[in-house]
Amino acid sequence: MKFPAPLLCITLALSFSLRSFAEESPPWYQVEIVVFSQQDLYHNEQHRTDLQLSYPENWRVLTGSSIDAAQPGTVQPTNPAAPETNTALPLEGLTGTTERPYVSLSNKNFKLGGDEYALKRAPGYQVLLHQAWRQQGLGVDQSPWIIVAGGEAYGDHHELEGSVRLVLNRHLHFQADLWHTRFGAPTATIPADSMSVSADSVSAQPTANTTPTWPMLPVQPWRQNHVDENQTTNINQPQTSNPAAWSYQTPQFAVNDMVSLNQSTRLKLGELMYLDHPNMGVLVMVSRHKVGSGE
Repeated sequence: MKFPAPLLCITLALSFSLRSFAEESPPWYQVEIVVFSQQDLYHNEQHRTDLQLSYPENWRVLTGSSIDAAQPGTVQPTNPAAPETNTALPLEGLTGTTERPYVSLSNKNFKLGGDEYALKRAPGYQVLLHQAWRQQGLGVDQSPWIIVAGGEAYGDHHELEGSVRLVLNRHLHFQADLWHTRFGAPTATIPADSMSVSADSVSAQPTANTTPTWPMLPVQPWRQNHVDENQTTNINQPQTSNPAAWSYQTPQFAVNDMVSLNQSTRLKLGELMYLDHPNMGVLVMVSRHKVGSGE
């Protein structure tokens, strides 16, 4: 059968257009992590105190996560090199179906529920965080770091804090920059009008009861951004008026111990991967996600 030339040209053009879109559109993945602590039951291990703790510039919070819910009005940062991630993306550009990335998934979507259950039953382990989300595979310059927090809350901070991200270059990689803090008794409650806010330290200066050898916990970036948006003077000066709502009467806690995990691993799709540490562990599973499937 011989096709008319105009029809053949249109068919070929559409075929090349769809193929080009498929090649240019990054694949989608579901990322799931379980972060847990491995307790030193005898408290014999001496941990390093010269830790370097910081949050990345290219960060975001998962929509619907506990952090997102606790920070009303937070504006997600944008990275000029990355595609807009706050809006739903069209399904392959062909239908009205949309997929929203970086949304915290409910536990019905979890694949590591059995692993979490086993860890909770095992002596000496504490599950600090179990979270899952979906996103496109992006390169190192575009992929944002996901801010995480888990475990018990102590004032402005949690036992587990830090950030993780998925990177797609030639292969898939998972990166984690996390720290686990063991807090002591509360030391003081600092009035908001006497607080000093800095990007490189916690909101309030340490008291005499705080162990001076441990590094200062960095201000969470969404809190710092909130201050920046409302502050008209130098942010390193004490707040004398209109302090951020979260800073009112924040209790301060002593830091008794701290460990950090900064690792990267190459992933195999659908396989459980493990980031190991003497006092922490991260289970990671990344699988392909069919956009619009809801699975």
